Amino acid sequence: MLLAVIVVLLLPDWAGSGTPRPIWVFAIPVLLGLTGAVFALKDKHPWWAAASALWGFILIQILVVTITLLSGP
Repeated sequence: MLLAVIVVLLLPDWAGSGTPRPIWVFAIPVLLGLTGAVFALKDKHPWWAAASALWGFILIQILVVTITLLSGP
């Protein structure tokens, strides 16, 4: 979950170079969340699995909303 947060923090263009990130990079937090869910299910922790999977999806939405509010549409 922490690794997904770190990846999301690296996604914005902090340097202002204007070059867009490849679209596949935005799937990394989701994949990390699903990977964490698989490991949690393997250890028989269904609530952690659900939290991990949702975390990956929610992080991308938070990133989109934050960037839209800060830089405008």
